Amino acid sequence: MTYSHNTYGDAFADVYDEWYQDLDDIDECSQFLVQLAERGTVLELGVGTGRIAIPLSALGAEFGVSVVGIDSSMAMLERLNSKQSDNARVHTIHGHMVREMPNGPFSLVLLAYNTLFNLLSADEQSQCLNAAVARLSLGGHVVVDCFVPGDELPCYIAPHLQRTTPRGVVMSEATVDIGQQLVDGVFTEVRNDGTRFERPWRIRYSSVADIDAMATAAGLHCEQRWSSYVPDAFTKQSVRHISVYGRLLNHRA
Repeated sequence: MTYSHNTYGDAFADVYDEWYQDLDDIDECSQFLVQLAERGTVLELGVGTGRIAIPLSALGAEFGVSVVGIDSSMAMLERLNSKQSDNARVHTIHGHMVREMPNGPFSLVLLAYNTLFNLLSADEQSQCLNAAVARLSLGGHVVVDCFVPGDELPCYIAPHLQRTTPRGVVMSEATVDIGQQLVDGVFTEVRNDGTRFERPWRIRYSSVADIDAMATAAGLHCEQRWSSYVPDAFTKQSVRHISVYGRLLNHRA
């Protein structure tokens, strides 16, 4: 199977909310992001099923904050739109989050957990940060939320239990190309009736230092770094970083 920019979304849309609803405390996450947005418009790249965007929009409505989300997977956006309420709606765009990023301006551009890593080359990740900067309003921010790669990643991660569900179990397996910083994985869902569903995924990981370098080249500097949206302090032991970047005042586009 050829892996494309919408493969992940199409493969995971039907289970995404169930599997990842506990990834963050959404109330804490929404409060953190609303404060950064400062009565402006938030753009979430790779918005998916609206795990963050929908509650963020609901809270943001109280503070003059609106939310726009773009995703290349129509299956993900259909899930998002099925959950929308009339009180606070996320404006959704079907398109590639870099090549078709809306013009803005935005007070906050959000790349939620590992969204940056869904771009499969350093060049495309850099293009994303450059495009985000070009769409920031005065005083705006870019938030990059990713796992922190370990110093010694294995070349192969053998099949192991990822999670249990009411329908059965989910096994995970992956290979790592350390030179290219690419991980190819598959979640195999084995249901109680014996049916199997394979859900492939691919990421291109970057270290915190790599992302900082790309951000600096794009005209950003890191203003805050946390390990959660609570926010908890970022340390050498942290396995996740939530980095808040602001625009360098003397940067020339």
